[in-house]
Amino acid sequence: MFSIENRNYSIFLKVTPKGQMQSEAQMTDYLSKHGVCPNVLIYTSDESRDYLITNRIMGTDAASDEYLAQPSRLTDVFANCLSSFHRIEYVGCSRVNGLSEMIIRAEGNYKEGKAEKGILRYLGYTSVDAAYKDMVCLYGNVCEDKVIVHGDYCLPNMIVHDFENRGLIDVGYSGVGDRHYDIFWGLWSLEYNLKSDKYADRFIQAYGGQNVDQERLRLCGLLSVFNGYRGQDFYE
Repeated sequence: MFSIENRNYSIFLKVTPKGQMQSEAQMTDYLSKHGVCPNVLIYTSDESRDYLITNRIMGTDAASDEYLAQPSRLTDVFANCLSSFHRIEYVGCSRVNGLSEMIIRAEGNYKEGKAEKGILRYLGYTSVDAAYKDMVCLYGNVCEDKVIVHGDYCLPNMIVHDFENRGLIDVGYSGVGDRHYDIFWGLWSLEYNLKSDKYADRFIQAYGGQNVDQERLRLCGLLSVFNGYRGQDFYE
């Protein structure tokens, strides 16, 4: 990503291999209309690359040292941001990243021997087969709690100014899905960035504990084992 600034404008240019940024451009544009993402100025492609230009959200990513230094306050902002995001109307959103899509990818990746060992350990598993068995069992007993999910909800993707949420970036994995997927990755990000698991309960309470189902949360963690690191095709 490149930042381009002068006295008249401040923009970001993101470049990826061709065909990799269509979803991000579409969802950034959709979510910008709800005031939570930067505006898409240009999205285009050439023979080998995709190019996305957006305006800049003024602020700093929430994983910056100045915010990590006040973890309780940061946790509240992080949870409230996600709760507000999940209240966006999902009817009319054409992209889907739900449990049924994830379970299909997970089954295929399991058969290919792909599993993200870091998430496996985070969930307390030592056996890939046991994790897969539990995932299938949990999936058979849940109904999806549909919202628009961010798909890569982590502190670096929340832009804040003076502990005020200013917007979200990197929504290429966004779409209609289950809220617990974002909640899982929000909890993971807090532990990873703050080097502590003691803010998990605070996050859930600030988000709205009545909306959090522990079995569905665990399912989304297990789906992440077989869907790759933060939804991306990357495995330890």
